[in-house]
Amino acid sequence: MKKALLSDERVLNRKTKEAALAIRLEGQLSKDEILELYLNTIYFGNGSYGVQAAAETYWGKPVGDLNWADSALLASMISNPVENDPILHPKKAKEERKLALDRMVANGVITRAQATEFGALPLPIGRCTGVVVGFRPADCGTITQPPEESYFVEEVKQQLLADPRLGATYEERYAQVFGGGLQIYTTLDPITQNAAQDAHDNTFPSYVRSEANSKGITTAMVSVESATGAVRALVGGPGFADYKYDIATHEPGRQTGSTFKTFVILTALEQGVQPDDTIGGGGSWPSKGTTPDPYVISGGGGTLTGVTQASSNGAFVRLGQTVGLENVVYTAQRLGVSSQFDPRAKSMPLGVFDVTPLEMASAYSAIPNGGVRQPSYFIDRVENRTGKVLFAHEVNPTRAVSWQSACLATQILAANVAAGTGTNAQLRGQSAAGKTGTTESNTNTWFVGFTPQLTTAVWMGIPAEGTKSMGNLGGQEQFGGLWPATIWHNFNQAYVDKTKQKRVEFPTCIPSTRAGKPASGASDPLGLLNGGLDPVEESTTTTTTSKTTTTTKASSTTTRPSTSTSTTSSSTSTSTTTTLTPPTTASPN
Repeated sequence: MKKALLSDERVLNRKTKEAALAIRLEGQLSKDEILELYLNTIYFGNGSYGVQAAAETYWGKPVGDLNWADSALLASMISNPVENDPILHPKKAKEERKLALDRMVANGVITRAQATEFGALPLPIGRCTGVVVGFRPADCGTITQPPEESYFVEEVKQQLLADPRLGATYEERYAQVFGGGLQIYTTLDPITQNAAQDAHDNTFPSYVRSEANSKGITTAMVSVESATGAVRALVGGPGFADYKYDIATHEPGRQTGSTFKTFVILTALEQGVQPDDTIGGGGSWPSKGTTPDPYVISGGGGTLTGVTQASSNGAFVRLGQTVGLENVVYTAQRLGVSSQFDPRAKSMPLGVFDVTPLEMASAYSAIPNGGVRQPSYFIDRVENRTGKVLFAHEVNPTRAVSWQSACLATQILAANVAAGTGTNAQLRGQSAAGKTGTTESNTNTWFVGFTPQLTTAVWMGIPAEGTKSMGNLGGQEQFGGLWPATIWHNFNQAYVDKTKQKRVEFPTCIPSTRAGKPASGASDPLGLLNGGLDPVEESTTTTTTSKTTTTTKASSTTTRPSTSTSTTSSSTSTSTTTTLTPPTTASPN
């Protein structure tokens, strides 16, 4: 119960909350549904929460394709996912799997002959898709390596040159990286990277590409495996040989526009607001110490889901005031956003502060991961020339928001892709959810979204001049739901087609016990849906190996950007900035 809705903090009233929730759920869900909720939430080691993530981590396939041997292994890991880890402790894992198979025989699920057959099958060894810079790993066969001069490799180099584990001085680290014979295993997946690069290079028709080039307009994108935080693909901007500045990872980032509204949504859900609660529209608020004062914004109201689909600026500014902008800052920081925010800026929900595409993808990735944040990383492990592991990535999951809040946010963002500003991101055969973003004068346009496995941020703008408007492109006004959403679609569709992934549905949320009502920010008086901001209990330090990402779901016909005709679209903060004048307000999108 605590895994889905409560924090892991050991407090006196937690058992009372668990009991109350258990009674509520037994009246609303069948035993099979409660078991499904449990299996979609618990930890299976190696950064995997839920059976679907575990199936992908250990076997690289959907949970529906697991055999009895696979299922028995996962069942045996529930009690102790670290000690029974088949990668770290294969002997113990095999013993525990045999016990699980024996219990299946005793319960008449399988025969003794089948148990013997399944018990003889090899254990999974993890999927090896990480790319090694400069070396081919002996246990992974031939791996396509990225060009030595690429945004991904450059990011890896810079991280290694700054890592004190390779030397006390820059000179020592440089000697190790470029002359020490290191074997560097990274998280990059060639299939994912190729799909990302192709979407970046080929989404624009030729005449749009020509105009974009003449204006200095480009795109950047980064894709993260939600269950682990592994960065699977990175396109930092134009061709690396000509540009070299990585827009996707380098600070300070760019204004995020309405993609920031997701942090307001999560804050509201943590406070008990429901998707069908009513949010008021625009208004006027005193804004002492900032300009303009008062702060006036327009935009219609509606349900939380509805104002997200419409991307109503007025509704989200009002919701930000209701839930408290200090709390919105706290939510963003818990999700890993390191940018500095001024909670006095009434326009904060509209994405007027700068964040990098990497941080946006990483922050959003906690949502399909059940509210658990896995910090993004590029380097899986580093070995010396003899194969000795010098250091490896350590799993450090943190519960950023409750499982229920993450589930409801997924529901809202999926509705936005189905029938909101994000329809160009709809996928054939795969679930999709996300949010568009457009800043004032079309200086930045975004789409940040996720499937059950990959979370991807796409940014578009003029990198050389961060405040210059893109204007029209190909005769069309620019907004996040146009090219960024289409690039996101093309990348994810190509990935799911190439990997032949099966459709995976987003989880079903625990039903609300009340009808929708005006959002007050305190609609859960018992506090049963609040919390979940504490470190994950199972965050035992372990190391991981590179894993294959998988993906899947949603199909719908949608209109892509025109290629010939013109169209138009209509708590307490832990860190604040001393800036008194907030940046320019973002535009509706």
